[in-house]
Amino acid sequence: MPDPYARLRPPAPTPEAELCPMPFASPVKLMSALGFNPVHCMDCHLEVPPEALALPPSVVEELAQWASVHSAIEQLWLDSGAYERWAVHELADLSSLVNRNGLAARAAVAPYRECYYWVFQDESVPSFAPLTRCPGCQERLRPYAGSVIPQMVCDTCGIVTVGVGPRGAGHGHASKA
Repeated sequence: MPDPYARLRPPAPTPEAELCPMPFASPVKLMSALGFNPVHCMDCHLEVPPEALALPPSVVEELAQWASVHSAIEQLWLDSGAYERWAVHELADLSSLVNRNGLAARAAVAPYRECYYWVFQDESVPSFAPLTRCPGCQERLRPYAGSVIPQMVCDTCGIVTVGVGPRGAGHGHASKA
């Protein structure tokens, strides 16, 4: 019988199968994936143990603060309730406070490991089309090679977003489907 109080307890450690097998090798991306650790491998898309980055405590705190707020906003979007439209705007608008803080956290991590910031796109809407230009500098995004999922990056702004899959559709991390 499942624990009826599980959601009120601290989360279990990330299962080994969901951790990057080579956490010291690839660039990372900051993204909310409904867990506590927002650091993921650009290549395998799996979670990178935070200790693999050897970040100073001040950067860890900045990252944790951003992740907490971003996750809360993402939960409001996933709830599909009264806050959904607001949450989509906050997650998708690169100039929103949560994204400005995420970009600042990315910049704080970058001296320790090549790092990108995941830009949210709502793939659940029928009109979804992956970005082709950076929402920051408007330069053309380039495909990121070597990833298990299609991703597009802007090296100038340090962002990553969903790429175009084999059938032309996007394929990213969060979907309401």
